[in-house]
Amino acid sequence: MSYTSFGYLFLFLPLVWLLWAVLPRRARPAVLLAASLFFYWMSAGRYILWILAAAGVTWLVGLILGRVDDLLTTARAELSPPGRKAMKKQAGAVKRLAVGGGAAILLGVFLWLKYWPFAARSIAAVLDRLPGALSLAVPSYVLPLGLSFVTLMAVGYLVDVYRGTCRPAQHYWQVLSFLCFWPHVVEGPFDRWNAVSGPLLDPPRPAYTNLTFGVQRIVWGLAKKMVIADRANMYVKAVFDDYTQYSGMAVVVGTLLYTLQLYAEFSGCMDIVLGSAQCFGIPLAENFRQPFFSRTVGEFWRRWHMTLGAWLREYLFQPLILSAPWKTLGKFCRSHFGAAMGRSLPVWAALGVTWVAIGWWHGAGWLYLVYGLYYFFWQLLGEIFEPVWTGRFPRITALRQRWWYRLFQRLRTFALVLGGMLIFRANGTRAVIAMVKSLAVPYTGSLLIQLDARDMVVLAVGAAALLAVDLLHERGVPIRQRLAAAPLPLRWAVYIAGVLAILIFGAYGDNYDPAGFIYAQF
Repeated sequence: MSYTSFGYLFLFLPLVWLLWAVLPRRARPAVLLAASLFFYWMSAGRYILWILAAAGVTWLVGLILGRVDDLLTTARAELSPPGRKAMKKQAGAVKRLAVGGGAAILLGVFLWLKYWPFAARSIAAVLDRLPGALSLAVPSYVLPLGLSFVTLMAVGYLVDVYRGTCRPAQHYWQVLSFLCFWPHVVEGPFDRWNAVSGPLLDPPRPAYTNLTFGVQRIVWGLAKKMVIADRANMYVKAVFDDYTQYSGMAVVVGTLLYTLQLYAEFSGCMDIVLGSAQCFGIPLAENFRQPFFSRTVGEFWRRWHMTLGAWLREYLFQPLILSAPWKTLGKFCRSHFGAAMGRSLPVWAALGVTWVAIGWWHGAGWLYLVYGLYYFFWQLLGEIFEPVWTGRFPRITALRQRWWYRLFQRLRTFALVLGGMLIFRANGTRAVIAMVKSLAVPYTGSLLIQLDARDMVVLAVGAAALLAVDLLHERGVPIRQRLAAAPLPLRWAVYIAGVLAILIFGAYGDNYDPAGFIYAQF
């Protein structure tokens, strides 16, 4: 079931909301869980067994961690100081074993399904080049819906319980409700147990504000997806899937339109799912914060897919920095390269591991490794030259406050992001190399590839609307609140105009080939 389908928008979502609103408060969590399971079953069929099993492992390990904490609390009151110390040591060992085992099961299934076929293909390619009759069968798996998102949310939940930042759920259905909640199960965001468990398990009263703000956001997300992203997909698909036929400006326009497509589609999907959840009074995590106003690559990734970056920062980067091997690396670097490098090299190494994880999280293939290393290179370059730049030119700090310099930084970052987008969309590393080389070859054909002049005008107007809305958000203008406070005729004129824009300019029908949600495959 797609978030943009008629069944979701006009049957599933309204019926679930009506049932949720009219039933007693104690029955509402059951409505949300039943709706989530129905949505997952309709979207993934028998793979619902995977999410049921993942929730079971997560729940049981969380209970073990909570039980150990309870025993430790009791022991503190009853045992002597030496006994408490011994008990704490034993409890820590049991908790590490439990959280490590739970994470190993969850991540093991995730890695096996998503990455073993890629690893097997790579190993088979090497074996084919060696003498002898060595060979390796390459499996092919259908990935369960939400494999990456559910796995990382489950692991994050277990680590939070282990750290004591949240209490474990006492009932299986509570963990299942959290993991399979339909708005975030397809493309995220990565939500935290503490943030959503309250309204999810103890729902608030139906509120007119939540409903209207949620519907507003759904309509805006649909406009971004159906008017902009699906239309741009026609051009993008033609250029990238048949890249040998295009060069120069055609590749540039194709990369620009893919950047527009991905942003409109991914942020549009987030608008639909966050709006859907807001109708029920459940605040999901924001995933975008005007990323194209960023002045550095690092800032771009703090504004783009924010919950993935936050998850990797908290559960991968920071634990690496604090781990014993990294501390040993720091001591080695300080003794051989000086204090400054001793501080920097371990951080850069952890940053490299994180970027490799970001790249390969997006897909199992060498192209995605290149994608991660591409951004690591530019961020590392900035980290290295920033102190040199400011040290050699002390007036640069004041210069950076000038509007034209900030504009230059944003344009520079946008150009680097375009390079990343070309890598991300290309059909393999060879295609990347070929397309980069083709930029130097003039393109003599028409730039109206698969689209006519009307389509390009719609895309230009859509891009301008996106830019205007992001600019207002960047300046702190509460657009939805102001719209809600506007006079009734104006408010409804905007609503009707938005719906009509989707109906009139939406890219659907025989002449278009709408793409599925891109991030759903990750």
